[in-house]
Amino acid sequence: MWNSVIFLCGGRARMATKDASADARESGESEPDPHECPFCGAYVASPGKGFMLHVEQNPECDADFETWRDRVADDVPRGWSG
Repeated sequence: MWNSVIFLCGGRARMATKDASADARESGESEPDPHECPFCGAYVASPGKGFMLHVEQNPECDADFETWRDRVADDVPRGWSG
């Protein structure tokens, strides 16, 4: 079972742990905005469909998203949905 996840947000690596209180103790870190693209920081209409539309319309974000998906593909045994 995983204890932490590292992901890129706006070119910065962030870590989220299973222990919410440990996340809360991180100094200077705030919750990521679900309406912000983690790759370029642009506003997205929604964290689901809005994000996917944004990625489709922005080649740089699309490339970063595909790189991220390739890196985490093995984290879920039967793959990611969507």
